[in-house]
Amino acid sequence: MRSVVVAFTLAALALSGCGSNEGTSTPAPVDAATTPDVAVAPDAPAPVDVTTPTQVYPSGPYGSSLCRRFEPFTLNTCDGEPWNFAGSDFFTAPATVVIIGAGWCVPCQMEARQIESELAMYREQGVRVVQVLVQNPDRSAITPAFCNTWRTRYGLTIPELMDPQQTLQPYYPGLAFPGNLIVDARGVIRYRGYGTETGLTAIKAALDDVLANPNTCTP
Repeated sequence: MRSVVVAFTLAALALSGCGSNEGTSTPAPVDAATTPDVAVAPDAPAPVDVTTPTQVYPSGPYGSSLCRRFEPFTLNTCDGEPWNFAGSDFFTAPATVVIIGAGWCVPCQMEARQIESELAMYREQGVRVVQVLVQNPDRSAITPAFCNTWRTRYGLTIPELMDPQQTLQPYYPGLAFPGNLIVDARGVIRYRGYGTETGLTAIKAALDDVLANPNTCTP
C-alpha cells in the first residue's frame, strides 16, 4: 500500500471511528504504529519478502505498523472454541482480514451489516475474514451471550471471536473502533485503518492490491 493509505486511515479515524476511554478501566493505549516495536533492534532490517509461504508461521520480530510481521493470536469463538490465526487455513489463504469492534460502536454496527455482502467475492477467492469483539454495549468485557447476539443480528458466518483481555489493543489505539487489518500470506501487515464506509471500499481496494501484488509491501 502506498503512503496515502496512512493519510486515509487517519482521516477515517477522525470521521468514522469510535474512540473514547470514558467509562472504561482499560490501560492507556499504546499505538505500536507510532512507537518503536520493542522486539526489534534499532538497526533491524525491514521484513524480507518471501515468495512461497511455508507451513510454519514466520517468526518475529513482530510489529503492528504497515509492512511489519503480524503476531499470531488464539482467541475463543462465541461458542468457546479456540480459533488460531496461524491455523492450517492460514497457509491456503492469500490474505486474512481482521476486523476489531465493540458492541457500543455505531460504525462497527454499520460495518457488520456489510461484511457478508461486500466481502463475499474475496471469500470465494480464499481470503479469510474474521471479526473480533472486545466489549459489550455497556463497555464491559465481551461475553459469549452478546457475541452470539451480535453474530445472529448481522447474519455473520465468518469466525466471530472474543477478546475480553484486549490482547489486540495495539491495533485500536484509544479505543478507535472498528480497527481493520489485512495480513498477507507471508504474515505481513498490508493494510491498517480505522472506521468504516459504505461499500467497505478501502478494505476492498487494499485486498485488490494484495491479490495483485502478493509479495510487495510499501509503507
